[in-house]
Amino acid sequence: MLKALEKTHQQAAPEASSFLSDQVAALLCYDPGVRAGERGASSEMNAAAGRVWSVLGDRRLFDRTAVDGLRGELVWLSEALGPLSQSAPVHDQNGSHIHGPAQGPAYEAAYDRALAALESDRYFRMVADLQRFCSAPPVRQPRRSHLYGRHLYRG
Repeated sequence: MLKALEKTHQQAAPEASSFLSDQVAALLCYDPGVRAGERGASSEMNAAAGRVWSVLGDRRLFDRTAVDGLRGELVWLSEALGPLSQSAPVHDQNGSHIHGPAQGPAYEAAYDRALAALESDRYFRMVADLQRFCSAPPVRQPRRSHLYGRHLYRG
């Protein structure tokens, strides 16, 4: 029984690590688009950050102390990107702007906030920390006392 549980845990860890690496790569892939003001890039980057945040939250796989700081930084990034995602230009079915070519002050403020976040030292530290985490994820080892079940050994 113990070997089966350990095997399941060990198989899940590489899959989660691979997915995590893919999502960090996606997050970084959308960075230039957000900086250039491309339509939809901020929403996609925000979604990738959310998926990274979610995978890091799997307490069965990753050590909590190793991921809490990263998850907090991903929340910060999402808060910086969120207003830009929500104020992106609206298009009609023909692909033309409904509000005209000017984005308006709300969009400009959201863009400035997102750009400031992406150009900050905090963002670059977060990216470096995520890449370091992905290169050697601190996979949580299952506790043997938990796996054996305490009710089996009554003395």
